[in-house]
Formats: sequence, structure tokens, C-alpha cells
Amino acid sequence: MTLSIDEVFQEIGEFHKFQWLMLTIIGYTVFATGTFPVMIVTFITAEPNWQCVKGYNSSICNFNESIGLTSKHYKDRCDMPREAWTYVEGFTSTVTEYDLVCDKSILQSVAQSCYWVGALLGLLLGGYLSDKFGRRKIFISGIVSVTLATWIMIFPKSFELFIICRVLIGIGSGLYYNNSFVLLAEFTTAKYRAKIGIYSFLFWIAGLLVLALIGFLVPDWRYFLLVTACFAVPCLFISWFVPESMRWLQLHGRHEIARKQLEKVAHLNGKEMPSKDFKICENRAKTGSFKHLFSNWKLVKITLINWNIWFSNALVYYGASYISVDIGGSRYLNFALTSLVELPSNLLCIVTANKFGRKKTVVVSLIMAFIASIISVLIPGNTGARIILALLAKFFINMSFSGIYIWSTEMFPTCIRTMSLGSSSGAGRFGSFAASYIVWLIRVHRILPFGIMGIICLQAAILAIFLPETKGKPTSEILDDMLQLSTKKVQSDNLIDKTDFNADNSE
Repeated sequence: MTLSIDEVFQEIGEFHKFQWLMLTIIGYTVFATGTFPVMIVTFITAEPNWQCVKGYNSSICNFNESIGLTSKHYKDRCDMPREAWTYVEGFTSTVTEYDLVCDKSILQSVAQSCYWVGALLGLLLGGYLSDKFGRRKIFISGIVSVTLATWIMIFPKSFELFIICRVLIGIGSGLYYNNSFVLLAEFTTAKYRAKIGIYSFLFWIAGLLVLALIGFLVPDWRYFLLVTACFAVPCLFISWFVPESMRWLQLHGRHEIARKQLEKVAHLNGKEMPSKDFKICENRAKTGSFKHLFSNWKLVKITLINWNIWFSNALVYYGASYISVDIGGSRYLNFALTSLVELPSNLLCIVTANKFGRKKTVVVSLIMAFIASIISVLIPGNTGARIILALLAKFFINMSFSGIYIWSTEMFPTCIRTMSLGSSSGAGRFGSFAASYIVWLIRVHRILPFGIMGIICLQAAILAIFLPETKGKPTSEILDDMLQLSTKKVQSDNLIDKTDFNADNSE
């Protein structure tokens, strides 16, 4: 009798010391080299209010109040001499350093979105490389790239260099970020996969809250960058303690190395390593390629709908995050509040994903995000109510985002898991890229950002209904199991159950 990797983990510990150690290490890398580089642009590309310079010719600039993005006089300074007006609010950013206003205001969105161009490249490349050469190597190389590029862009006063470094940081993030989630998922079994994955998102939330605090305490944007870069340095060392995925090693025929890794896990967890051999699949494809995501019409449906959900989640999540500093009140408090709601959102996601399934969690969350977004555009100028509804929209879109991470990880086998997750996250990067420009539309009309985001949530919720449920299923390891879908005639709701999607690891 032979054992699958899932069965071995059941013997040596599914969520014990080893898993907690990996969660801590990988979680900190998400905190320092994930959250900070992604979300810091919310502050360092922020546009402060402006006001007339006291004592200047009142016939040119005669406003007594501070003027913000939604003011009807916002664009009036574009026809004034530069010396007639000045920034207020006491912080610096790329906007204040390079005067990215009026005709150049779109460059704020470019500065935000260029990161996602790099992330898309990194995700697509990283997904392929991870499935071919292993998760660990790509994970570490991504961390190194992000850390180095962050340090490079701190001091040179060149907007062009800033843009280039943001692209490089995006590439590094793409190389490591989806590997971090896949590694955690492959270090345990179906029983704890949702829990360990969602717990890793708590480090993301911690990063958001710390980021708001740093922004408040360090208003100069270059020193702000310097502080966050210091947090990334430990990641260069602790990431080397993360082992290669045992599932990947076993799939690629490195059974002895996989066994030694599992023996170390058993020792750390205080468990006995079972003496039985691994379950080995002979003469079956171990490595897939991008084309396997489109092997038949059912896989095309799964892949494209999955991409659409990722696109929608990313656009609305980052759109709600970016716009939080522009809806009125304290930008730091707004950002902290919209970040803090992710904590109960993630915890609720764990409960609902395990109790009701991944599909219901994602669909209901998207519908609720749609409702909150649409109501927010109907409230005329009530800052307090708009902030509350923005919090609700962020709560539910984050819940959906956490759910789709779990769902996507379970839909595809080990041999193309990071490739499928990388391509899905790549689709999400298009949404992240678009979010910067959707938020910019607040300068055209205040209802446009949340109105567009609400509609996008609704269509994603409708299409998500047609994907299969994966709750309680062990991960599949072999590409052939997924390809068997083409020979089975089943309804979409029980597609995975009836095609032996997880044949080699059924419990």
C-alpha cells in the first residue's frame, strides 16, 4: 500500500509547528515585500489639496478655502501662474515634487499602474518557471528583486527612474507572490488549506495598518520609502528557510528528496514518519503548459470565468483602496479603516468557505460589494455615509478576493497550479492596472469610480455561478486528471466531483 502526499501530511501533522513556522516566514515576506511595495503608491502619489498664495494678486486667485479633487474649482489653477497657488496638508509626494497636476495629473495613475505592468510579466513568467523549476527558487528570486529595486529608487530625483523601479518591483512581486500562497497550500491538506491561506492574508492587513501609521509619522515621501525598504531586508535571509514544495518534488520524480523534507517536517512536528512508500504515477505528464488551460471547452469556460473574477476582484479591491484617501476626512484614517475591515472579512471568509463552500462565498460577496458600491454613488456629498459604504464595499470585495485565492488554487492540479494561479493573477493585474484610471475619473464626476466598480462586481457574480465547487476536495497532482474532464458529460455544478479530478489523491 502506498500513500499520497495528503495522507503523509495527515500522519505527520496538517497544521502543527512546521506549518506555523512557514506561515510566519512567508507571512512576513508578504508584510514587508508584498503589502508595502503594492500599496505605498496610495500615499506617495497622493495629490494634496491646494489653495491660493496669500498676498498674491486676488484677481488671479481669490479662493479663501482649501480646494480638493471633488471641488467645482479644482481645475481653476490650471489657468493660473504656478506661483499663484500652493499645496496644503503638510505631506510630500511625487505629485508635489514633479507637479503632476492639470495636464500631467494622469501621470499619477501611470505611476500607480506601471507596477501592475511588471507584476503581470512576473506572474506569467513566474507561473511557468515555478511549475518547471520549483516554487522555492522563484519565490526567493522575487524577494531579492523587490528588495533591491525598492532601495534603488529611494534617492535619485528622476521620475523616469521611479517608473522603471516600479516596473521592476512589479516583476519581482509577480515572481514570488503567487508562489507564497501556493507553497502554503501545498504544505498542508484540504482540511486546513483555507485556514492557512487566509491566515497569510492577516499579514497583508497588518502591513496596510503599519503603512498608514508610517505615512502619518513620516510625511516626506522619500523617507517614507526608506522606512519601508528597511522592513524588506530581513526577507533576504529568512526566505532561505522555506523548503521546496514536497508535492512538486514528488511530481517531478525526486522522491527521496521529498521524503527527507517530509521527515524533517515530522521531526519538527513531533510525529512519526510513516514507512510506506509514496504513491507514484507512472507514464503520465508531470508538467503542463499554458495550452492545457484551454484543452477543451469546459476548461476554457473554467479558465476564462476564473480570469474574469480575478480581474473584477483586483479592480474593485485596489480601486476602493486607492480612492479611500480621496473621499473626504483624514486620508490616513480612511486608509486604516478600509484596511482594518479586511480582518473580520478574512475571518468570515474562513468560516463561510468551509461551511458553505468557495462558490457561495465568492458569489454572495461580489453581490454585496455591488450593492454597497451602487448605494454609495446615490448619496450626494455625505462624507460620513460615503466612508461607511466604502468600508462595506472593501469588506465584501476583500472577502471575495480571499475566496477566489483558495478556489483557484484548488481548481487546477499541482503540475500547472502556479501557472494557472499566475495567469489568473495576471488577469487580476489588468484589473489592478485599470483601477488607477477608474479612480482618476473622480475628477470627471464623483459617481463614476464606485458606479463602474459596482457594475463590474455584478457581472462577475453572475458568471461565477457557472464554476465548479471544490470544497473538501484534496488537491489533484497530475495533469491527466484534469484532462479527463473532456471525456465526461456532467453539469457544471458537480463537474469536479464526477470527473475524478483528484483521482490520485482521493481520501
